[in-house]
Amino acid sequence: MTEDSVIEKQVAEKLAAFEATTLFVLALVVGCVYMLRIGASFIFLPLSDAITISLSLMLSTLLSIGIVAAYMRQRLRPRVVRPLLGLLVTLVTFNVFFILHSIGNHAQLYFSVLVLVTMGLGSLSFVMWLGFTIPFVLIYLGSVMVLDITAPASYIAMLIGGVALSGVTYYIRVPKIRQLTRLEVEHEANAEKLAISNKAKDQFLANMTHELRTPMTGVIGMVDLLAGTQLDKEQRNFLGMARKSARYLLAVINDILDVSKLEAGKLIIKKEPFEAVQLTKDIAELFVIRAKQKGLDIALELPEEASLPVLGDAVRISQVLLNLLENALKFTSEGTITVKLVAACADDATCLTWKVVDTGVGIPADRLSALFDRFEQVDNSSTRTASGTGLGLSIVRELVGLMEGTLGVESEEGAGSEFRFSLELQALEARAATVKAEAYLPSPLSLPTEAEYRTDEFEKSPAASPKDGQINILFAEDNAVNRRLVDQLIKLEGWLGTAVTNGQEVVEAIAARDGDKYDLILMDIQMPVMDGVTALKCIQADFKNAPPVIALTANTLPEDLAYYKSVGFAAIIGKPIDMKTLRAEVTRIPGVSNGNKLVYDDRA
Repeated sequence: MTEDSVIEKQVAEKLAAFEATTLFVLALVVGCVYMLRIGASFIFLPLSDAITISLSLMLSTLLSIGIVAAYMRQRLRPRVVRPLLGLLVTLVTFNVFFILHSIGNHAQLYFSVLVLVTMGLGSLSFVMWLGFTIPFVLIYLGSVMVLDITAPASYIAMLIGGVALSGVTYYIRVPKIRQLTRLEVEHEANAEKLAISNKAKDQFLANMTHELRTPMTGVIGMVDLLAGTQLDKEQRNFLGMARKSARYLLAVINDILDVSKLEAGKLIIKKEPFEAVQLTKDIAELFVIRAKQKGLDIALELPEEASLPVLGDAVRISQVLLNLLENALKFTSEGTITVKLVAACADDATCLTWKVVDTGVGIPADRLSALFDRFEQVDNSSTRTASGTGLGLSIVRELVGLMEGTLGVESEEGAGSEFRFSLELQALEARAATVKAEAYLPSPLSLPTEAEYRTDEFEKSPAASPKDGQINILFAEDNAVNRRLVDQLIKLEGWLGTAVTNGQEVVEAIAARDGDKYDLILMDIQMPVMDGVTALKCIQADFKNAPPVIALTANTLPEDLAYYKSVGFAAIIGKPIDMKTLRAEVTRIPGVSNGNKLVYDDRA
């Protein structure tokens, strides 16, 4: 079935539903009007006339009540809607002229105009409207001719007006109803396609995040390990900057998801203690070498206070600053880029304003209003000489908005630009901001000595027996570099580690040691042969006294984390792995903490 035929079918179904609703409304109105008229007849008319009117209207009233009841109980089938509508209109027509001829009430001719309008309201096809209107007109004209009516011209004029009003009612309603119904169907079809597309996009972003996080685990981990070797001062300085850049590259990887999160309203602003002055210095420091390579200077203008401890989302603030500095560096070829932090302190709040001022090309006045829109660039020539997606400033705008801040820009073409954003944050005492730069840069690991660092390719380690009190860990990781990293981190903690490459080998290793020799399992999620979730389910089913399992994963979307918790992982640690986080998660597992030895409960 083609897409057009599917749409036509859906339009027909919606029109049929609309016809049923129209029938319900007409039946409700007819039933109420006729019941009121029966009651009024016994009050204001002679008894004989009241009985005549009541008998005439009774069948139409009962039919109307039946239609209303069937509709409300959802038993009004589409195939009976038009026949019931035709029957109802026929009975109403009969009532009009039966009462007219039986009691000689010429006011029925005036009432007939309302019946004609009802025909226009109840018809959804021209043939139906003609089928209702032509018999009514013929009976009306016949009644005028046979009854003793003075001044028949006025009644005929009234009939013409009623037919015209009925026709206008039909022609105004029906085309618009059909048009709106088709638009609704097409909108629903497009919305379904968009939902499928968004789901595919989210899955793609999740997959790409995993693929990027996995090698980043090795990059950051090996940089950390290298920092523990014998290095001179200059090498250590370079390595420190490489580590910071690698950490921020991880933040950029996380930002791949930001656009979709912002669109879906899923991005959450966190409030944690951090030190604003230190954050500003660290962000500016990242650009010093790149600026020098372009012949530029990076200047800092900081408040008199040496420390500004506040409560806010340091990650998002640093992301905004990074984007603004990246833009300034991109479009400045000579001069200075200045990073300013201005603080206005109150009793328990601090208004912080960050400014990034450059001496670059500037922005034309007619481009300023659209500068923060997605995919906007200053101009095409700039796009060709400077890379970028055009998403940075739009994300900046939305992040500042989520943090309830203000964002502004001033620029003069050829003379540079000033971007600024202001946030009102809760002030903290100096001792409360213990996180400082670690709020947005993970704290350093305990690193190995040069003698402990091995350069040989690490594949799998043989199973060994732990010393007294030594935690015995089985870990599964299919990536060789990450496997080496996890092994080294385990050794740094004084634990004993046994490495395997997939979930199947985890199950086999537990079986080989009777399922009770390992204190803990660290398991990657995405692995060949058998993935981590499947391996966990096998362990739960096959081993009564299985050790707790911690997931090591690059899949860090909220729905992923919720799923991993639901299937039974004792904890979930996102990649890249931070030893401080791993240590904390291990100690949170129920039953842990008996000196160096991990003790777990028999949960079977």
